[in-house]
Order: sequence, then structure tokens, then C-alpha cells
Amino acid sequence: MLPAYCACAYGPRVADDEVVACETGGVRKGTGLLIVAGLCALGIGAAAPASGAREQKPKIVYLTFDDGPNGANDPRLLRVLRGQRVQATFFLLGQSVAADPGSVQRLYMRGHAIGNHSYTHADMTHLSADGMAHEIAATQRLLSPLGGKCFRPPYGAVNGTVSGAVAAQGMKMVMWSVDPEDWAHQDTGYIVNHVLTHVRDRSVVLMHDGGGNRAATVSAVKALIPQLRARGYEFRTVPSCRVPLRGKATGLAQPPAPAPTPTPTVTPTTSASPSSGVVTP
Repeated sequence: MLPAYCACAYGPRVADDEVVACETGGVRKGTGLLIVAGLCALGIGAAAPASGAREQKPKIVYLTFDDGPNGANDPRLLRVLRGQRVQATFFLLGQSVAADPGSVQRLYMRGHAIGNHSYTHADMTHLSADGMAHEIAATQRLLSPLGGKCFRPPYGAVNGTVSGAVAAQGMKMVMWSVDPEDWAHQDTGYIVNHVLTHVRDRSVVLMHDGGGNRAATVSAVKALIPQLRARGYEFRTVPSCRVPLRGKATGLAQPPAPAPTPTPTVTPTTSASPSSGVVTP
């Protein structure tokens, strides 16, 4: 059984087979909300110490991006991630998805995981129960079936009521442990240095692909990936935000089976050649 709360020295821990949602310490600028360090919103099971010889496990880091989709920033960011063979987790706003419905499929088909970041980027602690339910459910309808059952509250604004509303929708809360505040510091060097200074095994790194010009963020990601790899890190997507790449689950991940090739019919006056077409998933 998972304990109700846990201490997290570096914020959230995300194991391969479970989600850990810890509320990280500090006051996020502009929110006035203290997120209590070491309090896990949904609980986590502590790994039992290995008996005998230790197994050398790879260090893992989770790159996450909030406030998208964004047609100005995403193309370059996706090129960087693809070129470096890295998958990330994108927490999307419902209103932005509504304006660009194809964005969810584009992210998914590139191997990225997709999470829910509310519909309007509202501070959930200021909403009624119905308002919270709408922000989550309306966005999830737009993300389905490709979005995972994970939710990141805007501004990191969480209290017991918000946690209950998220759980009632069958969602897991996903917070972060490393925040270079790229929304305020569009400075590539600052972002890179902050992440490299604070990253630990299983850190969840918060950055943004929406909300303004994120050229410095994209450049920072390009610089960070090889440096993190040199330090022994592997890149993963947040487990609860993943949807298996199965055609049945998504209706999109696999192209439809090709129709049987018809037997050509030759008449004395005409000859038919089958037409060719490309089916895109």
C-alpha cells in the first residue's frame, strides 16, 4: 500500500511504473502560494533497499513543457527533441488545443507524452468545484484518446480541494522539482546553469513552450541534452501521461490495413492500372 504522504528531498519522484506527485518547496513568483516541501499529493511507495549486490540503475530525468501547444515555438522545439532522440511530456491548455486540434496528434506521433494543464490556465484554488471539474474535463475531452490521465495545476496552485477534484476525475497530479523559471528568464545560459545545478536522479524539469517567445528555452534544451547525457542521465516521459502506441487505444497510431489488391481486369479496349495513394495515420 502506498503511504498517504512522503518526504521528497528534491521534489517529485516519478518511478517507471508509478507517478509520484510531490508538492515542491518555495513560492512561485506571481502566485503568492506556498507549496509545502515534502508533501506528496497522491502518495508514493518507497523502493525497498536491494539485498546483496547493488544494481547500477541509470539516472533518469523528465523534461516537461507547459502552456502549449504553441505554433511559433513547438516546431523548433520538436526538431531539437527529434534530432537528439528525446521524448518529453507536454502539459497542454485546452483553449490552445481547441485553436490547433492537430497539435495533440503531432506530439503523440513523435513519441511524446501528453498531459492536462487545465482549459484556461486558471488558478484552481480560486474556482468552485464545478469550475475545477470543467477545467479538467473539458481539456481531457480534447486530449483523448492520446492524452494520459495526468494533470499539472497552473502556477502549481494546489490545496486539498484541488487534489480531491483531480482524483475525482481519475487523474494523477504531476508537479516538478527543477524550475528555471524560463517564463521570466529568457536567457539560455541562466536556464542551462539552473537545470544543471539542481538536477538529480528522477528530477522533473519544468519549462514552457507556450506563453510567449521561448527561443531561449529551445536553445537551452538543445544545450542541456548532451550535457545531461554526459552526466549519465537518460530521458523518459512521465509514466501516467503515457498512452501506449496501439492502434486500438488511439485509433491513430497504426495506419489502417491496406485493402486487398484487386485482380486487374483486362478488356479488349482498355487496360486498368490500380491507382496509388498514401494513407497518413
